[in-house]
Amino acid sequence: MPTFIESFLAKGAAAAIKKAQPTIIGITGSVGKTTTRQMVAAALWDRESGVRVIVSQKNFNNELGLPLTVFGESDYPGKNLFAWIRVLSKALFAQLGFWKLNADILVLEMGADKPGDLAHLTKIAPPDISIVTGVSPVDGSLAPVHVQYYASADEVAVEKSTLVKALTPGGIAILNADDNRVYAMRHLTAVHKLGYGENDGSDIRLVSNKIITRQTPHGLEPYGIAVVIECYQKPFHLVFEGVFGTSMAYAACAAAAVVVALDLPEERLLNIAKCFTAMPGRARILPGVKSVTLFDDTYNAAPSSTISAIRDLASVTLAPHQRKIACLGENRELGAKAEEMHYRIGQEAARANVDVLVVCGIFAHAMKDGALAAGLPADRVHVIEDTPQAGLFIQDIIKPGDIVLAKASQGTLETKGVRMERVIKELMAEPLRAKELLVRQEGKWVQ
Repeated sequence: MPTFIESFLAKGAAAAIKKAQPTIIGITGSVGKTTTRQMVAAALWDRESGVRVIVSQKNFNNELGLPLTVFGESDYPGKNLFAWIRVLSKALFAQLGFWKLNADILVLEMGADKPGDLAHLTKIAPPDISIVTGVSPVDGSLAPVHVQYYASADEVAVEKSTLVKALTPGGIAILNADDNRVYAMRHLTAVHKLGYGENDGSDIRLVSNKIITRQTPHGLEPYGIAVVIECYQKPFHLVFEGVFGTSMAYAACAAAAVVVALDLPEERLLNIAKCFTAMPGRARILPGVKSVTLFDDTYNAAPSSTISAIRDLASVTLAPHQRKIACLGENRELGAKAEEMHYRIGQEAARANVDVLVVCGIFAHAMKDGALAAGLPADRVHVIEDTPQAGLFIQDIIKPGDIVLAKASQGTLETKGVRMERVIKELMAEPLRAKELLVRQEGKWVQ
């Protein structure tokens, strides 16, 4: 149940939204929410239009974060008494009709850790456009995230479908057409629907997506992705520098669907690449020590996103002497399926034929066992107790031209998990920029 403060802020945010009547774009899914949010924000950016857009900050996607977004807060108040007084005052004045929301469009990320979360959030902010990024795992036998709170992927889909069911009259559902559970949501509403993905029937079709490289003295260096999206019956070529991964391409398609849904000029499609800013720890490419390339995907992980990242690493074309190194930590919130899921992640690393596999965390041995069972030679698999040691180990073995992928769940402040960003920090070429470039570099997280 929401706390008194959460309920009070929710009432204030709902009142402000009802009075201002902005267009609300709600985004949910088991993976890709934040990247999609940032892509949509990039598509909507237009200095000359005068349209005021407010976008969820950081991980503001829950019963507290969503109202904070509405009230223009950029951080959680925490123990800051004055910050709490400020935001509670806004909530009070909004309920009394004296505080005005200065926004024409709200882009709101909406998370769901447990059943009923989305019903609460959509009551505060009923969406005019609903985007569902994905529910089903990459492999149908794998578990989605938050499986400890849901009996199956079908139950996760039911929760995510709340965002579609909550659409306002005349609303638009934007659905991942390559995810069967998501695309089936089009039958839940009579409103307009747009599908996006590689599926031939997609309204916004992902034609191609590949990691691009450039020649360096040490071999081929990945520096971004090239994406071709078919929209308005013609292809649009987008290049995103400094990021990698399939998740980026799908998020770009979702943003393109928003351009279509809002009947915006075609040139806004080019904004998606031109104005996009990737969040720290989300599929970013960073320069590393010894002229290596880092694939920093350390913000969080689920089995599906981990496998996707491994496949992205495998897809990179390199010179014969260059190596692919995967440093993987535990995926949390998997309940009784945790051991099995980590075993399968290890198998995927073997199928990707990574040159070095480093595994950390409480399920490290399950990943190792999976990799060995799938044929990865034992001398290429290393179990390291924690991430600081893993970072030092990798630093000792890397050679110029190598690529290092780091991926794990974030854990909690109390448990801290494996904290995979510590590996990236150990390996990055510019450690003095860690606070700017990496996740969890503030407050108690760095203690």
